[in-house]
Amino acid sequence: MRSTLKTIALAATALSLAAGGTFAASRPANPNPALQEHHRYDRSSGDHDSADDFMMPAQPTPVRMTPAMTYKPRLHQVLADVRSAEKSIRREEAMHKLSAGAAGRLEAEAQGIRQRAMAVADANHGTLPKANFQRLEASVRKLDRDIVRLS
Repeated sequence: MRSTLKTIALAATALSLAAGGTFAASRPANPNPALQEHHRYDRSSGDHDSADDFMMPAQPTPVRMTPAMTYKPRLHQVLADVRSAEKSIRREEAMHKLSAGAAGRLEAEAQGIRQRAMAVADANHGTLPKANFQRLEASVRKLDRDIVRLS
């Protein structure tokens, strides 16, 4: 069964590579005849119709510009601390040091911290002001203390 699947996969790969290479080799470097220099081709040798002769000029595709992600160190730090606290909660619960109820309360508290951080960041163009950052970090430290205290 495995050798049949391998054979089919290799055959399909080889076929697609061969077809792709043939297609790439058959196409001119610039498929737009309006942009090609006509003196480079001798059109008087033979009367043939080519698909390249009837191609429409290429239309530029619209490019959608999206703003670049900017690094927000305070927001990143708070979210990383909350993720770390959530990992600790899951680890302590898996080791049966935390009850399911306590773990649920702690996870809800972590989610609340994350929501507050995101709400403040949304209101301030993605950044956390220093005062809010300090309050959120204090909340994360309290969450970490609660994890240790309850386990």
